[in-house]
Amino acid sequence: MKFISKHISTIVGLMVFILVFVGFFMVKDVFNTDESTAIYGNRIEGKSKLEISNDTMNAVKEKAKDKSKSTKVRVAGKIVEISIDLNDGVSRDDAKALANTTLECFSKEEKDFYDIQFFITCTSNPQQFPIIGYKHRAMDGIAWTRDRTVE
Repeated sequence: MKFISKHISTIVGLMVFILVFVGFFMVKDVFNTDESTAIYGNRIEGKSKLEISNDTMNAVKEKAKDKSKSTKVRVAGKIVEISIDLNDGVSRDDAKALANTTLECFSKEEKDFYDIQFFITCTSNPQQFPIIGYKHRAMDGIAWTRDRTVE
């Protein structure tokens, strides 16, 4: 008892320090999000059951190989982004047909789960390109940006 009464201010100071320390971490957890969790939350549930395989990505690149300089396929969440840089002399209508052809590489389940967007460029025809197409998972066709008219 003699020790406690002699060092009461030190004990109270230590208790206050511990409470402030614990309180700091509790407040920090309230204001800071958990950095280790995905930014998508529960919006991509079911994606692990229906991953886009490398074979599918390579098949898309193979379909576009004849009319393109380069083709890139990237999956971001529930969106498949296909970027195609066309060869010189490919028309806008051929580019849209090429996008429809690449859709054949995906299974019906994949097309019903993922949104697919197309970024098509052609450096030799800046009047009509780039064009952007988007296929929503609930739609059958691709919606395209408004066509530019050649002047």
